[in-house]
Amino acid sequence: MTPEQMTAFQKGRHDWEGKPLRPDGDLGPRTRWALAMSALDPRRQAIVANACGFVGLVERGTNRGPEIDTWLTRCGAPLGSAWCAAFASWCISVTGRTGVKLAGAQALGRFLRATTRPVPGDVMWFPTGDWTGHCGIVIGTGLEVVATVEGNQNNAVRLVMRERRQVRFGVTVDAEALDEVSVPPGLTLIPVQHEGTR
Repeated sequence: MTPEQMTAFQKGRHDWEGKPLRPDGDLGPRTRWALAMSALDPRRQAIVANACGFVGLVERGTNRGPEIDTWLTRCGAPLGSAWCAAFASWCISVTGRTGVKLAGAQALGRFLRATTRPVPGDVMWFPTGDWTGHCGIVIGTGLEVVATVEGNQNNAVRLVMRERRQVRFGVTVDAEALDEVSVPPGLTLIPVQHEGTR
């Protein structure tokens, strides 16, 4: 792309933190990530945009807040419940895809077709007990790690990195990606913990 074409692309696009790209014509890491994302199926793009658009949202009280209450209510879960799966269910319920209303991380993960080759927009999940678990939305992949946006991660919606060998993945959209979307730089690697959410 020419700098002019790059500037035109950057206008109206967002990075992995849900922030608008700076229309400066520079191919930095945020623009490179947005370019790779733009090659994905539009449903996958919409799922990632839903997730990234809430990065930084913090609870107001224990497992509460206007958005969190909406996600839980949508899934039929009691207010104040763990909300990672309610958030992920809302994120993946985009136009052109059947809506999902599951408030349990294991239930959501097992509802989706399993894969070992996640693509942005897929669900990352892992069990934390017999029926409890945690989940998030994949936004980038590497050989050994995956970048995710997770609700109820330390009482907020946060960007984190997980080791692929410690987690599982569920497919949200059957259309596969032609190119990889790399893991955004600067994310914290969070080990899987087995104290349960839901």
